[in-house]
Amino acid sequence: MERDFVVIHAEWGRHWSGGTQQVSLLVEGLRRCGVSGYLVCQAGSMLVEREKGRVPLKTFNLRGEHDLGTWRCFAKWLGTFKESQTALQHRLLLHTHSRRGAFPTLFIGRRLKLPTILHWRVAAPIPKIMRFFADAVIAISQAAAQQARRAGVDERRLWVIPDGVDVARFTPPPNARLKAREQMEVGETEFVAVAAGRLVPIKAYEVLLEAIALLPPDDRPLVLLAGDGPERPKLERVVEKRQLNAWVRFLGFQSDMRIVLWAADVFVHPSRSEGLGVVLLEAMAARLPVIATGVGGIPEVVREGETGLLVPPDNPESLAKAIQRLKQDEALRQQLGQRAQEWVERLHDIRYLPDRVMQVYEFLLAEGRV
Repeated sequence: MERDFVVIHAEWGRHWSGGTQQVSLLVEGLRRCGVSGYLVCQAGSMLVEREKGRVPLKTFNLRGEHDLGTWRCFAKWLGTFKESQTALQHRLLLHTHSRRGAFPTLFIGRRLKLPTILHWRVAAPIPKIMRFFADAVIAISQAAAQQARRAGVDERRLWVIPDGVDVARFTPPPNARLKAREQMEVGETEFVAVAAGRLVPIKAYEVLLEAIALLPPDDRPLVLLAGDGPERPKLERVVEKRQLNAWVRFLGFQSDMRIVLWAADVFVHPSRSEGLGVVLLEAMAARLPVIATGVGGIPEVVREGETGLLVPPDNPESLAKAIQRLKQDEALRQQLGQRAQEWVERLHDIRYLPDRVMQVYEFLLAEGRV
């Protein structure tokens, strides 16, 4: 059934990430529920490439938070779009998803008297001024929600809606491991650890490399590191310095992580900060045991000894011991992987996401802010 309101989704990120993926999945899920959506995003971004021809798009070349010229263009376009939708008797909501550009987007929305939703995807502080411009805040984890509370967001306007994953899509089919290893040119008996994400300092992949270097050669896994970013040259130098070339492969950006995950025995996530971690949900959906740091929202999904193992951040010794433990205990790997998949299927399947977000929209609609 077609709804009588339209949602503008603003996502100003340049790179493909777990957050931009969630925006894509949400827009598509809402469309299946009869909710029309327009996606406003950065010109030339990977999100544009993914969504072109699939959803209505409006792009702007935003050069930074203080790019007043672009913000004026956005405000003018949004005002004109509001008028056109009002003429069609459509109500309009503005849902901003990225930390980048969040405040100007909310400010413009408030000036145009639109109801505004801030989607907070990180376990980092929210500028307190934002609480005056967001009619509702969606946090992806309790850790992110705590940041909203510290910023003074009213509890009645705060929703915790975790990220989702298409569990059926990531569930390995029969013989997936063997076929994936053939495709990745990995030996059938090798112990493989996968890590994936943007190669940036906050992800701490150098800690993983140092952990591998601490292990005896016979206990080292083959590390498949998927992703790209400014830290890659530095990480490559660490591999050379520690003489880890035989144990580490840089795969670059992967548009589809399933083959990489299906080739693995364990997933490792050494991040220093994380709102929740979409890639963790994907690994768990692929029935992989996870070793991750107990930061941000990670402990909300990686339950120590139940769905994975937790280690302190920036601690290569603890990480090395956890990797060695799972390498030596296949039964534990299988147990953790099975429970991890059951956990995300019960609480994080993507089919739940649109309905949960619709509750926020319906709250604003009922309140008369639209």
